[in-house]
Amino acid sequence: MNKRSLSDWLDYISSTHSAEIEMGLDRVKKVYSDLELDPGTSKVVLVAGTNGKGSTISMIETALLALGYTVGAYTSPHILDYNERVRINTQTVSNDQLAQAFERVEQVRASTPLTYFEFGTLAAFDLLFSAGLDVLLLEIGLGGRLDAVNIVEPDLSIITSIGLDHTDWLGDTLEQIGLEKAGILRSKTPFVAGETMPSTVLAQAKKLACPSYICRQDFIREKNNDVCLTLASEKRHFAAFPQVSLPENNILIALQSIACLVELLNIQPAAFNQETLATAIQAIADVKVPGRLERITANREVYLDVGHNPQAAVYLKDFLMHHAQQNKTIQLVYSSLQDKDVSSIAEILAPCADRWLLAPLMNERAKPLDRLRADICASTEAEVLCFASVAEAIQAALTFAGNIKVDDKPVLTLIFGSFYMVEAAKRFFKSYE
Repeated sequence: MNKRSLSDWLDYISSTHSAEIEMGLDRVKKVYSDLELDPGTSKVVLVAGTNGKGSTISMIETALLALGYTVGAYTSPHILDYNERVRINTQTVSNDQLAQAFERVEQVRASTPLTYFEFGTLAAFDLLFSAGLDVLLLEIGLGGRLDAVNIVEPDLSIITSIGLDHTDWLGDTLEQIGLEKAGILRSKTPFVAGETMPSTVLAQAKKLACPSYICRQDFIREKNNDVCLTLASEKRHFAAFPQVSLPENNILIALQSIACLVELLNIQPAAFNQETLATAIQAIADVKVPGRLERITANREVYLDVGHNPQAAVYLKDFLMHHAQQNKTIQLVYSSLQDKDVSSIAEILAPCADRWLLAPLMNERAKPLDRLRADICASTEAEVLCFASVAEAIQAALTFAGNIKVDDKPVLTLIFGSFYMVEAAKRFFKSYE
């Protein structure tokens, strides 16, 4: 019998379970136990949050590697290739490695049904746990408490941010969503938190006696641009906050998490000194996260971003306002899934958007174009144009940007709205070049 290719496996696991999302850990725990998976001596880090998980993991991953540690990462979703989800020392695993891991999961699961995400999570664990790495960075896919990744026991838990997203699954208040995400906390296990955590998160951390490190309290960027981190329950000051185009909240979380991990890896706290931090900061300064304000062309100002909720829109607004104040025309190529708060996103970005170019996503959960246009038009007075496909919208944006006359303002184009949007854009530019 011929071995399945990775493409064959992905087609297969897409059809093995009817539900795209199915809450509950009993099924995946059973297969995990039967696979006899064990992270061994690897330090396990669980990373949850509404926004910022991927960029925070990338910063920690890159810095740890620069400090001489070996590190694995599991993130989701991917943009172009499934392999992006599983990395060892920042390198994606091969098609053959993934196919073999899927085969091992299939042999053990027998009649136990698994969702696409559960199947992929177990395959990722199979590859990462057997690699003998110092640190494993595991991104929670949705929520926390009932996410398949949460079946492992962490040595460090991180919650980057809490915002209103996936409300059908997680609850419709920040307190409810926070409690779901706090499901990744464990008794007396260190916890690093972003700023403005709901009271439910902090209450759960206190209940579990977690040594907690809270952004803007236990680690901060100081007025003189120094960094203050907490090591061994003592605040220590370090110089030179990294200059990188990522949210300050996530940079601080990454630095504090690296400090915690250095201690957890049985290195004396004194070893985390200015030299150690300088190495981490240099690594972080060089991080380029795909799909996070990623500049896609050299000759035009075109950026891609996976941001898809109001919290992400606030960050994008800061970026766009900076460029709008430089007398640039701002055009937004945008689409959305049905469950996203398009009106709030449009309202947040209204002060800096000169033109919206809308198109439907090629996905069964895509928001219809007429509803998308209605939501945008209700929240902005900017020009709103509609197109039959993302490719046509991008082409129109490039045409607008290329038709600059001598007296016209330069044009900045942001293509955003979801991983599906960024994927479509990357495929467009791949053929465009």
